[in-house]
Amino acid sequence: MYNQLFCRLPTKWELNKILRCYNITDINENNTITYLSLRTYNTINRLYEILDLLLDIYLPCKYQFLNNLNEKRCLTILRQLLRPFDYKLHKYQIGKDFIYKIETNEMNKMKIEKNKIINFN
Repeated sequence: MYNQLFCRLPTKWELNKILRCYNITDINENNTITYLSLRTYNTINRLYEILDLLLDIYLPCKYQFLNNLNEKRCLTILRQLLRPFDYKLHKYQIGKDFIYKIETNEMNKMKIEKNKIINFN
């Protein structure tokens, strides 16, 4: 068990396969996701097509969550799968609508060094 969500981490190949369900070809591109784009690209049905892969990655207690997909749960799945790869799904509000963008998680890359002496002149 990797954490409270996954039996194992997805590979890069598996992540790319899942990202194609969201019509994302490259994780580093400037991609935006909206509820309309999820409906347009038929993301829910595309995730159901690779449900066996998701069931292999997620813990058995999460199967009920995976079997009742909607747009909000699709975004949650994406957010959860990006986290181990140091990416984050950021939410931005434009008027009454929300857009989601995949960005690197800079806070995870920052290292804190211990036992350093700082001199103030």
